[in-house]
Amino acid sequence: MGNSLERKYMTRECITTRNFLYHFIDTGPSTGPAGPTTLLLHGHGDYSFGWRDVIPVLYAKGMRCIAPDLLGFGKTSKPVEKEAYRAKSMCRDMLELLASAGIQKDQKVLVVGHDWGTHLASRLTLHYPEKILSIVTMAAPYMPPLPQPTSLDEFTTTLPNFSYWKFFVSKSFPILLRNNLPLFWKAVVCAGNETPIPMSDLEGFLSAVRAKDESVERPALWDQATYEAYTSTYIRGGWEAPMNWYKAFFDNFEDEKQFLEGRFEHPMLMIAGENDPAVPVGVIKMSEKFLAKPTVLSLQCGHWVLQETGAELAQAIVEWLQSNGGFTGT
Repeated sequence: MGNSLERKYMTRECITTRNFLYHFIDTGPSTGPAGPTTLLLHGHGDYSFGWRDVIPVLYAKGMRCIAPDLLGFGKTSKPVEKEAYRAKSMCRDMLELLASAGIQKDQKVLVVGHDWGTHLASRLTLHYPEKILSIVTMAAPYMPPLPQPTSLDEFTTTLPNFSYWKFFVSKSFPILLRNNLPLFWKAVVCAGNETPIPMSDLEGFLSAVRAKDESVERPALWDQATYEAYTSTYIRGGWEAPMNWYKAFFDNFEDEKQFLEGRFEHPMLMIAGENDPAVPVGVIKMSEKFLAKPTVLSLQCGHWVLQETGAELAQAIVEWLQSNGGFTGT
């Protein structure tokens, strides 16, 4: 049981100027062909361990990989105040983390994000464009800055696909997960060839069925060691802190209104799961109009792209970098 990445690569800690501790995996410089240092940002319900099948392939291709447990997740600090989760502040944390790992101020990095990590990756690129070589996102659309102050109700009325956010920010959500974690994993950690519980039905599903009273199989995507690693991580860390990512999303208007004009200029590879029930390929493609240099790639998988297609995903990233002049390895 445990994090195989921690056994194979270096684990580091960084204390930011906000006095938050970040835990992260660092492969160290690769001895292979020269490739960019890569910052890997996981999504909701995950932590750095999610990159376990991606990092070895990228590292073998000459890419140093740095994968933090993001704020509220894993072994990183878990502040309860939603103000701590404003995107601009977490972007600054990432710069400090990179500096603590010895990344020079003028050294550009490739940033890769999944799910909520996609949002942080895009904001890191907006706030600190000089630091980013290019960006890879998956299982989430590029969301441009909100054009005006917006409430959760207004947001979900415009984008009904995201109505489940209301459940995620409710007081009942962390309580239900505390009592039904095996059931939650089974409901949402699904491969592309499985039928997940629709996100709109998740609250009723968790409320009606009590995992503690039933035998719940682990997700097919996970072996027993992985299942135990995720379960112990979230039993230890809880769900209250991670849900602040959803709550703080609507507090970013003042920090981001400067970016309302123009398009996103950095090259962006957007990877979609062809069978992603949460974020269909069409939703990803809607982002193209906001981007100067978009590439859309769909893979045969569901929402958990990095866990379902790890090696294939890593190879796709390398090939895209090669075609865009960001990688000289073979």
